[in-house]
Amino acid sequence: MSSNSNTNRPNVGIIICDHGSRRAQSNESLENVAMRFADRFAGECQIVEHAHMELAMPDISTAYATCVNRGAEHIVILPLFLAKGRHWIRDIPSLTSQAAARFANTTYQIAEPLGIDDLLLDLLKKRLDADDQPVLVSGEADPRLKDTPETSRRIQCSACPFELDRKTGAVSVKPGSNV
Repeated sequence: MSSNSNTNRPNVGIIICDHGSRRAQSNESLENVAMRFADRFAGECQIVEHAHMELAMPDISTAYATCVNRGAEHIVILPLFLAKGRHWIRDIPSLTSQAAARFANTTYQIAEPLGIDDLLLDLLKKRLDADDQPVLVSGEADPRLKDTPETSRRIQCSACPFELDRKTGAVSVKPGSNV
């Protein structure tokens, strides 16, 4: 099935999927992306939903069911991810297959992640040219952290399988991270 045939059929549901966040503002961004996608491609894509892989609703199962309830027979997951990491290889396929199992007469596919594309490079250049963020001197407090207590500031992401010894700078694998 070619991608062009997918978007030209009215019974195709599109789910734009991200990781999900504990921050409502981040999750609202995905909803905004889905609404803008639906508006821009309204002539080709009548059923567009958004989903978070985890941490927030709607999840993939909920979005899949919504697409089916709106008349979709074929669902295309569009991951809002840059690369073919663990979420694209394992998590999204697993969650999508579980969601699809509830709807015997549906088909689905998971599109490639965004990847390296000239459009992404253009967007990065647009951000560079915007020059709308504060310029900080080394040691100066970042205003984005003004409401974050010192004890809550991270030196690395909590989901990372590695840990950094703050005294020595040595990097090691976290126990139990399966890396």
